[in-house]
Amino acid sequence: MRIMNVVAPLDKMESVVVDILKTGAVSIINSQNQIDNNAFTFNLENENNLERAIELNHIAPFERNSMLKATIEKAKEMEEFFGIKDLKVDYDLIDMGADYEVFYDEIKHKSKRLKEIRDDLKVINGIEENYDYFKNVNIDLSKLSDLKYFKVRFGILDKEARFRLKKNYGNILAMIFHTATIDQREVYLAIFPKEVEKEIDRILKSLNWEDVEILGRYKGTAKEILENFEAEKKNLKKEENDILEYRDKFLNSNRKEVEGAITSMLISENIEEVKRFMAKSNKYFYLSGWISLRDKEPVEKILSKYDGLITSFKDPVEQGIKPPTKLRNSNFFKPFELLVNMYGVPNYTEKDPTPLFAITYMLLYGAMFGDFGQGAVFFLAGIFLSKKNKGFGGLLERLGFSSAIFGLLYGSVFGIEDLIKPFLIRPFENINTTLGAAIAAGIVFLIISYGLGFINKITNKEYEEAFLGKEGLAGFLVFLSFVNLAASKVLNVNIIPTKLCIGIIVLSLLAMILSKVIMSFVTKKKIKTESGYYIGAVFGLLETILSVVSNIISFIRVGAFAINHVGLFIAFKTIGQMIGTPSAKLISLIVGNIVIIGLEGLIVFIQSLRLEYYEMFSKYYTGDGYEFVPTTIRLEDK
Repeated sequence: MRIMNVVAPLDKMESVVVDILKTGAVSIINSQNQIDNNAFTFNLENENNLERAIELNHIAPFERNSMLKATIEKAKEMEEFFGIKDLKVDYDLIDMGADYEVFYDEIKHKSKRLKEIRDDLKVINGIEENYDYFKNVNIDLSKLSDLKYFKVRFGILDKEARFRLKKNYGNILAMIFHTATIDQREVYLAIFPKEVEKEIDRILKSLNWEDVEILGRYKGTAKEILENFEAEKKNLKKEENDILEYRDKFLNSNRKEVEGAITSMLISENIEEVKRFMAKSNKYFYLSGWISLRDKEPVEKILSKYDGLITSFKDPVEQGIKPPTKLRNSNFFKPFELLVNMYGVPNYTEKDPTPLFAITYMLLYGAMFGDFGQGAVFFLAGIFLSKKNKGFGGLLERLGFSSAIFGLLYGSVFGIEDLIKPFLIRPFENINTTLGAAIAAGIVFLIISYGLGFINKITNKEYEEAFLGKEGLAGFLVFLSFVNLAASKVLNVNIIPTKLCIGIIVLSLLAMILSKVIMSFVTKKKIKTESGYYIGAVFGLLETILSVVSNIISFIRVGAFAINHVGLFIAFKTIGQMIGTPSAKLISLIVGNIVIIGLEGLIVFIQSLRLEYYEMFSKYYTGDGYEFVPTTIRLEDK
């Protein structure tokens, strides 16, 4: 990874930025920091660089483009008018120097009128229903709103409220007329003196009266107003169709130019975002960004067409800057980046654990949730979810596949154990073998983890941790010795003599305590130890011994869940058999599978993560990096 610094004339700024964003290979960073670190230096033996060096005395940030908001609004208006959705970036159509106001001026009046027409139609359609309720009332509605001593209200009641109203007609100081029944709703007209308005309002509220606002807006009866609405809608529709016909003809003749105009206008927002990280002088602009060594030459080639543009590439290590990590995994492993990044992004110097994580996680999940039918459900659900969420859907596909494979090995289909023969073993019938296999698999995973941790520490030149740390060689020897001692007691397999094992454990633990002294002797450098260092080291030894034992025991859960998976289904099957009817058995089968897929599937997901994070990642993975995110062109709303 390198830091790319670009200096070019100001009049080429927009085109250069667009070309850099098009590559998708550069992550823009603050160029002012690079200037402060003297990263923008020029060879003054070249006379052309003299002016560039002088210009560094006039560095300033870019001002905000006050016209940007108006430009984006115009682009959005054009998108809406032409009905363009999901606009794709066609780089061949982008021309940042073109004048696109011509297109906007051509359509702005029609766009405005189209919006007015649609708003008017929306208003008419919204209130038309109100007048339709009272088309049987042959009264000029505008006159009812001007009564001096009386108040008029139109409204709707439900059936129940209508009966309550009929029972109390004699107690209400108002004339109430039932005008129509529409869709189980009763339509009423109420006329009452203004002096009793509060009392009538209280009564109508108790009946859940729903007011219909139609007074004072239009003149004439409701029927006459509806006829006027129909005529107005007809005229508006004709005008709308004329504008749409013009729009379609214009778009068919100028589609590329229109899409190019909208794209270029929207890209202005991306350029403005990048300008926040850039700097400028009187004649030049300054841009900085992360770029991988693989992309260095292609980007240089693209920028070589600009006269007066200079690029330089700096090693971040020389500046004491921590570079980002660019994850490169195959499509098969990529979905597992989601779970790895939950723990932390790998730093620039350590190995990306995603491939190993993917393989071990699939094995752990499949072993604990081995069922061909339920795995197939996960697999199909993953395919469906991939259309909306490619990462999570892809993860579910792979876990479902692993679960289905282990289901064949266990001979389990939707919890039914006697449908097919197992290719390997039935966990519920071979409990000791299953638990032993789980511990053996855990030991293999831990050996791999120690090995990767050792390699990472050597790569990072952390020699003390690599050789004398609890996760390094010394800790690994303690782990192997404990494994050998356990094997000799449980399996009567004694690869290394017991006394030698105890000796290795003692020496390794002493090496951990005296790690600072040993490193001081080896490097011939005096290393200061903090107060209480040896006390802390002794407690660290206890932690090491406990962690070695707990790491191994933790993997028992793999076998336990494989056994429990069958046991949980047997419980549902037993309930069905106790009821006795075929329908009860079928329902228990369905409900049992739903519960197991939902509940146990989630629990196994979490338990597999726990084994990865706490038992394995702690040995070889730091995860204190940050991901390389290329700065690209985005046209969606922010």
